[in-house]
Amino acid sequence: MLDTHTQFSHEQDDHASERGQAWSRLLLPGVLILVILALLYRDILRALVAQWWDDPNYSHGFLVPLFSGFLLWQGRHGLRGLVPRGTQVGLAVLLIGIAALLLGDLGAENFLMRSSLLVIIAGLVLFHLGPQIFRAILFPLAFLLFMIPLPATLFYAITFPLQSLAASQAATILDWMGIPVLLDGNVIHLSQISLGVTEACSGIRSLISLVAGAVAWAYLALPRGWMAVLFVATALPVTIIANVARVVMTGIIGQQFGVEYASGFFHEFAGWGIYLFAFACLLGLHTLIQSMARVRFRRAQ
Repeated sequence: MLDTHTQFSHEQDDHASERGQAWSRLLLPGVLILVILALLYRDILRALVAQWWDDPNYSHGFLVPLFSGFLLWQGRHGLRGLVPRGTQVGLAVLLIGIAALLLGDLGAENFLMRSSLLVIIAGLVLFHLGPQIFRAILFPLAFLLFMIPLPATLFYAITFPLQSLAASQAATILDWMGIPVLLDGNVIHLSQISLGVTEACSGIRSLISLVAGAVAWAYLALPRGWMAVLFVATALPVTIIANVARVVMTGIIGQQFGVEYASGFFHEFAGWGIYLFAFACLLGLHTLIQSMARVRFRRAQ
């Protein structure tokens, strides 16, 4: 029995030694790769950070890499327990990422150039570290997509329907409340004020950041499966409802008290109110999902 135990201890020591040597061999290449990527994407990343700063639709971009870094730090002990075993599949993924970078540069397509960095990182991880480690970091890597602004065509393809929906639903509710209203495209005409549901009032800003937050929330606090998908999908109707309520409240205040009261402080506060309302809805749904999970667990016992 003692010999068996000793043999098992030796096997563990050998495995730990192999793992340590494998990670040590990758230290210098890893540093060189980081330097090359920093030089290659220097201008691209600088422009990306500038857009986070200047564009309110993507100000959450500062938090996305911090969250991914937190997840990697949280799982660092598990990663250290894995032995790097690279695969040639990573080379194919790496070439795809390089091609995307070149195509994006030739076509001046920012989304393609920026997202190519994630593809290149995925290829490098597969090639040097292997599929097991790639699966371990897949979610933190994929979550970085939320820091990349959408292509303009996709952004406006989402924004225009949200504008029209917010304007039409708000006009309908105001009409139900007995307030005379005339809808002209995305402009709501009342007797005392006209409200233009612009891009900034479409809810796209809230939707993008709320979906990113919901994905992070679901990953940290919910079981995998349909419950997590339902939780994230709820971000869309919650954003729409909150934004319609914002337009309706703006119309009521402007109609009753004047346009000066409907703008300024109230307009800014209403923007934050969307997030508070959305957070309350997601918290309620999270509590409901947890209750359902507990009931299913009791029934399974």
